[in-house]
Amino acid sequence: MLPLLDAQVRLVLLNHVAVRLAEAQPHELHAAGIESELLARLRQLSALDLNRLAAMRDLTIGVGFDAAGLKAGLRAVALVNEAKAMEAYFIRNGASWQMMSALFKIRRKVTLKRRRDCGAWRPSGRLPLPDYATRERIFRAWRAIEDPNSRVRYYRLHQAFPQLSIAVLETVAREFEADQ
Repeated sequence: MLPLLDAQVRLVLLNHVAVRLAEAQPHELHAAGIESELLARLRQLSALDLNRLAAMRDLTIGVGFDAAGLKAGLRAVALVNEAKAMEAYFIRNGASWQMMSALFKIRRKVTLKRRRDCGAWRPSGRLPLPDYATRERIFRAWRAIEDPNSRVRYYRLHQAFPQLSIAVLETVAREFEADQ
């Protein structure tokens, strides 16, 4: 258990406990280490008395974490951050709004605004494609990437051909797949 020493945090927590546990079942009170008589007395305290209680150092107030829940939460935060970083990478490197919509569920206007915000201007109209030999190399690289996740596949393809925009790589991959 991590002891809480800040009086303001302790005050907020005591207030929260008094309100939260007022509707708790007896087994929940017991699990929290509070007897129902103590809870009743805690709820009767004035704001000033509650503040005094929070400032008392001989009252140990601590926080415990559910390790599995914390681990899952941290993993979820990491996945969200990874997705946001990938989204920004795609926008900075010229992904089409259609691709952003398909891979990241981002509307056209949002894509265009984010592109403008980061200075990733793209000319309108059809993109010029590289020569045929380069397009064949792009398609061979695309076919060699075995990851089933389209985001990862396009990311890796762009890492292999960083001089081209993701939109160009997408066009080349789709063109060759249509011919297959």
